[in-house]
Amino acid sequence: MTDYFVIFGNFLSSLPTYLLNGILATVYWLGDSSAAIVSILCAGLIIRFVDKRVQSRAAFRPGRNGREAATPELYTAQITTAFVLVLWVISQWGMGAPVPWLGAAMWITGTILLLLVHMQEHTLLWNVKSGIVIYSLAVIGSRLYLAYTAQLTTDQWAALIGSSENAATVIANTRGNVTSIILWALWLVIPLGYFAMLLQQVLINPMSLVNPLAGATELINRYRTRR
Repeated sequence: MTDYFVIFGNFLSSLPTYLLNGILATVYWLGDSSAAIVSILCAGLIIRFVDKRVQSRAAFRPGRNGREAATPELYTAQITTAFVLVLWVISQWGMGAPVPWLGAAMWITGTILLLLVHMQEHTLLWNVKSGIVIYSLAVIGSRLYLAYTAQLTTDQWAALIGSSENAATVIANTRGNVTSIILWALWLVIPLGYFAMLLQQVLINPMSLVNPLAGATELINRYRTRR
């Protein structure tokens, strides 16, 4: 009986350590996954507020006497966003900084613009999703290339090159040059191209001086009903 009390006492004395370790492990996990969590939250906002509105507008069919015709429930926009999110989370998982946070910044910027800017909303939504898909595919392609070339031995490189004398030099130069190009593309070129594309899309039409945040549908209805 005494042994049970000793075991229970040891458990109680160790319980704060277990709890602290669990809290620290959770904090570390949240820190490592924070970029993915931010991306998931942004995707949730897009699905809830933007996709639903765009999908409803796309499926709208006017009926007779001004009544809305019955249309089937479609979730194409929401499914597309979910697919883009899954692709991005998979591509950035285990990737070192700053790639995950650059992708999260792309999600944040796209979400803010979609929530605030209603002009050409469908096109802007498509550009946000396609830009993230392109970045995700670039990340996956770069990881596959680096993983493949890391497994090649000097003899295998020599078989590709045709000479074993310069194989080591070619390996160093090729991997170094291609890795530099990949880093420039992932860290600078593609993200800047994405942000520039969104900025160009936002500024493509002049802002309404009456209601700057109004969409095209709101402006048309305002002009039609104006007296």
